[in-house]
Amino acid sequence: MPVCPHGSLSAAEAAERGLGAVLDFSASCNPLGVSPRVLAALTAVDPARYPDDGCRQLRRALAELTGLPAEWVVVGNGSVEIIWLLAAAYLRPTDTALVVGPTFGEYARAAAIAGAKVVGWRAGEFNGFAVRPEAVAAAVGECRPRLVFLCNPNNPTGAYLRRRDVETILAACHGSLLVVDEAYLRFVSQADSLVDLVGPNLVLLRSLTKDYGLAGLRLGYALAAPEVARVLRTVKAPWSVSATAQAAGLAALADEAHVARGLAEAAVARAYLTRELARLGLPVQPSAANFFLVRVGDARSFGEALLRRGCCLRDCSSFGLPAYVRIGMRPLAECRRLVAAIEEELRDC
Repeated sequence: MPVCPHGSLSAAEAAERGLGAVLDFSASCNPLGVSPRVLAALTAVDPARYPDDGCRQLRRALAELTGLPAEWVVVGNGSVEIIWLLAAAYLRPTDTALVVGPTFGEYARAAAIAGAKVVGWRAGEFNGFAVRPEAVAAAVGECRPRLVFLCNPNNPTGAYLRRRDVETILAACHGSLLVVDEAYLRFVSQADSLVDLVGPNLVLLRSLTKDYGLAGLRLGYALAAPEVARVLRTVKAPWSVSATAQAAGLAALADEAHVARGLAEAAVARAYLTRELARLGLPVQPSAANFFLVRVGDARSFGEALLRRGCCLRDCSSFGLPAYVRIGMRPLAECRRLVAAIEEELRDC
């Protein structure tokens, strides 16, 4: 069974390693955390009652947000659950899944566990990890995959494809279902909308754990044509989205002002870190998201050194990028502490 390491450092892991307070730059969420409205909503949840398995209220709210009918919305225990539902519903051992990488490891893992053959198209470091849509479209035509996974903007590179480029790939998906993971879309300045392209050959994945800061509650959703949505609900485990997650999602969606403040804070942090890391001789990889790659040589050693200084970075070895760390945006004051820690490490090593 393929292993898929992920970032972030829980309080329990930090305690086991004898670490004190750690600033977690390995996660890429709203730097302001969760809306106060969410915390208030959680106190009203009755844990003795089963959650609404249909997520009716939340689906209606998401439908209003996206402009699609509620029956086109599938809510999951994070967007990761929906990735696994797609693999379970659509992949057989005779099928192929195409993954555009380097990217989030759960696409390939879910496909492999479903028994499918996993084929990768990989962007190169030489051109800034830019995805070439014509080359991906050619790969689709060559291997005829059942599922095509595209993260946009991509994790961990931050590369972003405009609508016309996604349309180039979609046009090649005859008999293929293109899954575009837009978990970090809200952090892209002037992003293109693909909602009107959703249909029999295109599913959009969204996450409320990033821009709304609900990582600990696990909440995501898919926008899918009714026939695809019905298939996903058929294979979905009952009550996978808890009552607390549904309440939190409704409260978070009602506080867009909090999201806007978080996006602004992330932009300020990105500008500051880009400038300061370049000053230290660590230029960052251009990124459209709220994180970026930094080439540090030995990511594992560098990450461990920074962890000892109270800052957790994402070692990108699991993405096949052992020379890079990924840094997510946090409030400016914490970014200053990260820069100071890196400066101390570079001076002492």
